[in-house]
Amino acid sequence: MKIGIVTWHYNSNYGTLLQAYALQEIIKKFGYSPEFVNFRPNLNTSKKKLVRKLKDLYIMLFRPGLYNNRKLLYRFIDQNFSLGKLYYSYNDLCKEADKIYDVGICGSDQIWSNNTGTINPFYYLDFLDESKRISYASSIGRNRIPDNLVTDFGKYVNKIRYLSIREEKGAEIIKEITGRDAEVVLDPSLLLDKDEWLEKIEDKKPVSPKEKYIFLYILGDNEEHVEYAKQVSKITGLKLIAIETEYGKVKDLELIPADPFDFVELVNNASYVLTDSFHGLAFSINLEKQFAVFKRFRDDEKKSQNSRIYNLLKKTNLEDRLILSDESVSFLSDNIIDYNSVKPLLEEERKRSLEFLSSSIKSVINEK
Repeated sequence: MKIGIVTWHYNSNYGTLLQAYALQEIIKKFGYSPEFVNFRPNLNTSKKKLVRKLKDLYIMLFRPGLYNNRKLLYRFIDQNFSLGKLYYSYNDLCKEADKIYDVGICGSDQIWSNNTGTINPFYYLDFLDESKRISYASSIGRNRIPDNLVTDFGKYVNKIRYLSIREEKGAEIIKEITGRDAEVVLDPSLLLDKDEWLEKIEDKKPVSPKEKYIFLYILGDNEEHVEYAKQVSKITGLKLIAIETEYGKVKDLELIPADPFDFVELVNNASYVLTDSFHGLAFSINLEKQFAVFKRFRDDEKKSQNSRIYNLLKKTNLEDRLILSDESVSFLSDNIIDYNSVKPLLEEERKRSLEFLSSSIKSVINEK
């Protein structure tokens, strides 16, 4: 049985690629054949290709560290993702998809954020027969759907047969708009447990320092967060390292070139992790690290994505790990996480989430 996955699978973000990879691997474990539905309309004209090349050239010239990371990320995609036929035209995809895919799964990551200001039916599996549609941990990522998009959002969500979402806030929004109950499930990166992730990286060449270190992984451009990390490094005497990201500008720090598996290794071998990223948080918890997470957005910002951070911290009873930049720099050393109490909570959520995904796929297949 072939299962088509719709997510942001061609992306230069570590968490985005790792959640996509994890969902692919879980579906393989279930005994099915997954592939990413390879619809890329952003490459369908010479003008769009030129804009992309010019952007890459700018990054290469002015941010070489980021450019090298992007090359590693895209190589990871080529080596680890099962990609379907490349489509530039949505109409062509609609004509052929039902002949190719027995099941369609959309999710995870913020594919329902509608951050372009429009609803894209692709991310709601509208190219497949309704009976084949499953949403797994799709994320709205924000606190509301814009008024002008509510009708279309409700229309497309109502056509999804088996419906799950990644955050409680997303479930509330769906209930308010459609009246439907969406199952709240784990991000796919958390469906693989610690041992499974470590097995993925056991044969790779290490990139992490030999000495003990603090790993800083930030996506926002906040100098206060960088300064906080430097102060923690100073009082602990631990080396501070970072990965360069598109908006997370980290000056005067050692930057490690990394692909997604290197990212997993850097989190796993760190003494402490400091992050403002949802997936930085997810991997810190999954790999049982001492960590703190910064608030990247103000709660009253329209583009705030804080709900996904709050939701995962709440599920694992780790709300106190959310810190402000004026938090005491001794916070990490003074507040040690006891993972004996966290692991059972995560394992229960993982079991429930896997059951939703497995049973949804089986139901679609058995009713064909």
